[in-house]
Amino acid sequence: MSETTMLRENITENITRTTSIIPEIGGDPPRRPTLPEILMAYSEYVWAVNLGTYVFPIIIGLGTIGNVLSFLIMIRRTMIITPTCFYMAILAISDTTILYVDCLRKWVFLMYGEDAWNINTAACRAFYYLSYSSFHYSVWIIVAMTTERFFAIRYPLKFLTVGSMRKTKGACLIILICVLLLNCQFTWSVKITEKGTCVPEENYSNFHKDVMPWIDAVFYSFLPFVILITFNVLIICSFRKAYRRQKTLHGNPTSHKSASQNRSSINHRMTAMLLSVTFTFIIMTAPKTILLCIRNEVFKFLKYNTYDFQEIALYTLITRIADLCIYTNHAINFFLYCVSGQRFRKELKLLFLCRKSRSASLSLYSLKCPPPSRYQTMQTVSRGSYENDNGLESYHAMHIISNNPNLGSNNNENCQDVNKQNEPENSL
Repeated sequence: MSETTMLRENITENITRTTSIIPEIGGDPPRRPTLPEILMAYSEYVWAVNLGTYVFPIIIGLGTIGNVLSFLIMIRRTMIITPTCFYMAILAISDTTILYVDCLRKWVFLMYGEDAWNINTAACRAFYYLSYSSFHYSVWIIVAMTTERFFAIRYPLKFLTVGSMRKTKGACLIILICVLLLNCQFTWSVKITEKGTCVPEENYSNFHKDVMPWIDAVFYSFLPFVILITFNVLIICSFRKAYRRQKTLHGNPTSHKSASQNRSSINHRMTAMLLSVTFTFIIMTAPKTILLCIRNEVFKFLKYNTYDFQEIALYTLITRIADLCIYTNHAINFFLYCVSGQRFRKELKLLFLCRKSRSASLSLYSLKCPPPSRYQTMQTVSRGSYENDNGLESYHAMHIISNNPNLGSNNNENCQDVNKQNEPENSL
């Protein structure tokens, strides 16, 4: 983010060494060409400008609509009760912030030549702070969401007693505080120069040039990459292991098998939504991460004490493509949910039809239709198949059933019919 601005500032200050004066026209005093005027002679830079001019607004428009719809769906009463959906609602807010604080600002600069963080020192510091913080917060929400899903699948019984919404909200708050503290130095380490450009303070120039890019890379790319890939592999392995175990189970009543298979299907679809988000993040942010690693070795902007504008134009194009990938990642979660989430599509339809979701029947079903015995319920939980979409509601229902044997002895004969009736309600 900031390294591109500093590169432009350094080249502009030294541009007189490599360019000639533009002849006087119409009595105007002679002047030297600006860096964009020089770079417009190169096709790579023209492509970079056109991509930003025409693609940025598409990403902002589609991303805004998609993130708003995702947020409205995730806060519906049948969705917000699960930790994963709460994380996805927070993610929609963070992604929208990125699109407006960073992507929109760059588009305005391309269109009008005015950068919002060059207005004054307060705007300079605010945009730096919000830009870095929103990027970091978004990725660590995905990390927290992936971690939560892994424990929900791998240790379902412990998750039912530990994974409450209060702890989920606490995790989001802790991540926010850590991110704000990590980037708080932007509130004093950048300023507006006499030329009206937002740059680091003199005392922090080396820090922003040599240290901050790597801090950003570690907390936005490298560390999340390792965590997400590790947990995604563990989630997939846990699913394969649970699937093999399910195939070996025999002798259970038909109604219990049906309920267990339904819960397993719910769990699978919820996890499919999460995996689509995490793998998309890994793929779409990889170009920027690779570019950061190879930039100093591959791109040589200064050759024989002269700036190589061809190299600068090429670097600008590659950076623009990497930025487009990142902004696209923060704009397409809605479409990923639509593709991988059956229940999400259903809730979207209900949202457009202005209808409320029915959750009372699910609560009644969870109380009146337990597995045939307490032992079988606990056995199913220990095998990883008793983790459904209602989180703690299922845990409380299990204890109510255990303490009230009448609930489990008089209603088993109706469980199969109720299960079939409510199966569409539970589909993700």
